[in-house]
Amino acid sequence: MTRVGYEKKAKLQIDTWNAQIDHLEAQLKTANDDSKRALQAHHIALCAARAEAEAKLEELKTTDEEAWDDIRGGYEAAWDDMQNALSKAASKLT
Repeated sequence: MTRVGYEKKAKLQIDTWNAQIDHLEAQLKTANDDSKRALQAHHIALCAARAEAEAKLEELKTTDEEAWDDIRGGYEAAWDDMQNALSKAASKLT
C-alpha cells in the first residue's frame, strides 16, 4: 500500500476508534460504581493509545516516501496497541 493509501486507511480507523470511545463514554454514564471504575481505567488507556496513533498519523503525513517504512512500523505498533485496548474495553462492556 502506498503512503497516501495507508494515511487514508489510518484516518478512517482513528475515526472508528473515536466512535467506539464515544460509545464507551456513554456506557460510563450509566454504569454502576464498580463497573465505572474498571471502565474508566480502560477509557484512560484508550485515550492514550488513540493519542499515540494520532501522533503517528501526523508523523506519517509529514514524512517523505524514503522514510515511509520506518514510520509505518511505528504506526502499526500504535495501531496494534489501540486494537488491544479496544478489545479489552469491549469485553468489559458485555
